[in-house]
Order: sequence, then structure tokens, then C-alpha cells
Amino acid sequence: MKALPIAEFEMPDRYHKDLLHLMAVDAHTLYVYWEISDRRRWLISQHFECDYGTMPKVLRVYDVTCILFNGSNAHTYQDVTTTPEAHNWYLHNLKADRTYLVDIGTYSWEHEFIPLLRSNSVATPKDAVALWGDPIQHVVTEANSNHVYNRITPHFFENIQAYSPTMR
Repeated sequence: MKALPIAEFEMPDRYHKDLLHLMAVDAHTLYVYWEISDRRRWLISQHFECDYGTMPKVLRVYDVTCILFNGSNAHTYQDVTTTPEAHNWYLHNLKADRTYLVDIGTYSWEHEFIPLLRSNSVATPKDAVALWGDPIQHVVTEANSNHVYNRITPHFFENIQAYSPTMR
């Protein structure tokens, strides 16, 4: 069997897909990488009537902790301008124990943000050390109490399973 040259196993520079992926590095840093397809680049350049390479590339970082994000209801957001040739970026100085997501986009002539792709959401970890014996996650106080108001106790028949593995 003839061995193939190593050059045939090189990874491609691009996969020609629209992709924006966000990952947590630590409690205050996120890493994002992206690829914008040739078709989307062409559509943007046709819409703005300029070369895609000359347009500003902007990452908009949204804090979406404990909300159902609809595109405009984030707690806060910040814009990070990247270099034109960048395909990945580290986002520093973020808050711990928060949930973030990122849009990559550009600015219109009126400096309005135009999103192109949206990432997954990522929760940054806590930056405090848990004390020995303390729960890492918060526990609902009612779960620890012996007497809970308005709890309905199940009857005996509600605890019997109807399924039987034996053959009839």
C-alpha cells in the first residue's frame, strides 16, 4: 500500500459556512471564533455597495443573564472592533457568573450596528472559591424544610407504577 504525502492531510483555511461559536476561557474571558461564507460576504458588499474587506468587523457582546433574549433586551452590551483579517478573538474584562452571547456584524454609514451572525450563549463561571461544606449551587429553602405549606401528600395508589415487565 502506497503512503500518501502529508500535504494531502492539511486542514483547509475555510469551510465556506456561516459559523460563530463562543466558549468560556475563565471567569472573566471568553473566546469567539467565526467564519462568514462567501455568499453572505457578497450579499453584504452588494447591499452596502463597497468591498466587504474594507468594512469594519464588530463583535457585539450581550449580557443576557436570566432573560429570554429577543435581540434588544440585554442587560448591557459592548462593541469590540476587530481587525479585518481576524477569524477569532478573546473578549476580556467580563463579569463572572453571567451569561453572554455575541453577534458579529458591521456598522452602516450612520454608525448603526448591522448583525451578520449570532453565537451560542455561554455562562462564565463564578470567580469565588466555595467554602468547605457550602453548596456550589443555591438550594431552594423549601427543599430543606420538613414542613412545606400547601404541599399535597400523594395517596398510596399514586405511588404504584402501572407498568409490569412480566409477560401476560
